[in-house]
Amino acid sequence: MFLLLILGPSSYQQVLALGRQTYHEGGYKHLPLAITPAAYQLLKGGLLATAAACGVLLALLYIRIAAVRQDTHLLGQELHRAVKTLLGTARHLSRLQQLVGGGLLVVLLSVRVWYLTDYVLNTDEVASYDYFVRPGLLTISSFYPIPNNHLLFNFLCWPLSLFSHDVRLVMRLPTFVASAVGTLLGYLLLIRWSGFRVATLATGLFSFLPLGLYYAVAGRGYFLQLALLILAFFAVLAVWQVASYRRLGWVLFVTSSILGFYTIPTFLYPFLALSSGLLVGLVWQRRWLEIGHLVLAGSIVGLTTLLLYLPVLCVSGVQQLVGNHYVATMADTVFWNQYLRYLRSLADMLAGNGRIGMVAGGALMALGPALVWLLPRPNKALAIVAWLLVLLPIPLMAVQQVLVPPRALLCMSYFGCVLGSLVAIALLTRLRVAAKYQLALSLLLVGAYGAYQFRRQLAPHQDEVREEQQMQAAYAWLTNQGKTRVLLAAPTYELFFRHYAQQENRSLLLHSSPAPGQQYDYTVQGRDGDSLPTWAQPPFYTPVYENKFVVIYSRKEQESSEIMLPPKR
Repeated sequence: MFLLLILGPSSYQQVLALGRQTYHEGGYKHLPLAITPAAYQLLKGGLLATAAACGVLLALLYIRIAAVRQDTHLLGQELHRAVKTLLGTARHLSRLQQLVGGGLLVVLLSVRVWYLTDYVLNTDEVASYDYFVRPGLLTISSFYPIPNNHLLFNFLCWPLSLFSHDVRLVMRLPTFVASAVGTLLGYLLLIRWSGFRVATLATGLFSFLPLGLYYAVAGRGYFLQLALLILAFFAVLAVWQVASYRRLGWVLFVTSSILGFYTIPTFLYPFLALSSGLLVGLVWQRRWLEIGHLVLAGSIVGLTTLLLYLPVLCVSGVQQLVGNHYVATMADTVFWNQYLRYLRSLADMLAGNGRIGMVAGGALMALGPALVWLLPRPNKALAIVAWLLVLLPIPLMAVQQVLVPPRALLCMSYFGCVLGSLVAIALLTRLRVAAKYQLALSLLLVGAYGAYQFRRQLAPHQDEVREEQQMQAAYAWLTNQGKTRVLLAAPTYELFFRHYAQQENRSLLLHSSPAPGQQYDYTVQGRDGDSLPTWAQPPFYTPVYENKFVVIYSRKEQESSEIMLPPKR
């Protein structure tokens, strides 16, 4: 329905204007749109027909079938009872546990606030704001030139853009809120399902990992997707183990999965792992009829996701969505030559340390079934599903022959911490270590690893701050010269200079490749980039400004006739 509210009032000319929007990917580009007038009318008609059909069907089911009304009523009761139980979890903790848990959350939020305010904006955040959030709802719903368009997340950011042009606020506040809610929800649910010590160790370790900490504030959809995955994870456990919450479990599994896919399509990896875990549980308990429910749930998720992405498929084209070059299939020789090196890099990114990641992650994957067998019975189902979430992406990537960016596999970090914490606490319990000492050791480990990671990340952060300051200084110097025609040959500067100009509503002619017949007042050349063309070198252009990353060259006025590019033949 909400897509109709966006596309319904939008004319075909407004949709065509998307093809004139500039985006940056290896230079300034425009996306050739796949839409045609007939296809656009068909799209709007299809969305309207689907919305009407769904509305009529739901109304008829509710009015005519008493069992549907009863199920709806019981679902509401389950939801009310679940919320009440979850809130009671915190109240029933001991005074010490409340102090420890509250203190941990306060520390985590404080560190995230520092990251939010002090960490520099990265290229993905700026690109998401400039190319999707700032232009508005039609762009977010239909324009997909690069995979930066995390649709659900960008929709959440858009309302803030109406009141502020502060990119840090617009892009990072929704992430901060989503990560705070997701962390608290995950913590309480882990306490409920695995105990306070496991929940504290797992939440603390994950939250201080570099990837977990950074994406808890960065203006991207990764933590929103993780929060939805956590909800789907516990929904699967409810369907598997708690008969009194099965209706709610199915509804939450389907709903959170749809929203997870609509945030980032790479939700496919954890969705397959969750579905596999639930299938194992249903088969183990011989609930054969409910396997059909799982098939139905998967079909609803798939069809709804397809419907939500329909504007992208029709306007931007199928290839733009499925042809993501970050997860492109590689040739056999290329893939296998890189796979082991990629796994080491993945371990370093997900665990914050390559050796720890390879040893701990490899042990959890390889010994998962044995470790699950050693755990207490109430924790076995949770451990099985967590193990599948850690393990399955690795062979799936090998089958597809793709190398997924580590940030898209953030769930492996979270559920690796959950599984590792289950095993660690079970081991300490078997060794008859008192509960208070287990908690003390957990807090000591979280504090030590957090301090190690903070120290490890501080130097790169300071380098990024200095780089941003030098880039802003270069832009300020350039704009103070009063000339407006600039050729850029430094990718980061290309993206940010255009962003700065847009924020100031400044008229600058910025090109990332030379246009025939165009004179440029300045060229900005990256120090690690390709050499300037002959016409842009001395004596035609001379260096007038430089920093650690770029050199700015100025055109000599008296040589203007010699440096103009010849027209294309």
